[in-house]
Amino acid sequence: MQEEKQPDLYRIDLMRTLWENTFRGTIFNYKEQYVATVRLIFSIPLDRSEVPANAPEVNPAIIVLVEDTTLSPIEIVDFEQAMTPILAKRLASKYFQPDRIMYFYPSPVDGAETKAANDAGTISAN
Repeated sequence: MQEEKQPDLYRIDLMRTLWENTFRGTIFNYKEQYVATVRLIFSIPLDRSEVPANAPEVNPAIIVLVEDTTLSPIEIVDFEQAMTPILAKRLASKYFQPDRIMYFYPSPVDGAETKAANDAGTISAN
């Protein structure tokens, strides 16, 4: 009996940016609905010949900065569990095999202090 392959819950469209080892991505769910805008940063260790002999050994990783998302806080763990193997498969190569993918999200209070100050009239537009 052949195992039926389940479709991925998410897909990502990638584009290069003006920074080396950095990509921008838009993530959609299986219904083709927008889920998130992310910035992917490839953390590539320097060659051992470029660091002191006593420098610790580090492994490659991918940092995912979630810039915008429709996910609720309760959906984040499921999102990361589904998205991590998709990113690992899509972004790994013969030369780059990350051992971890780390996600970072904006704080729910980002901009709250600025907004409160603007509402009080204490920050000028100059």
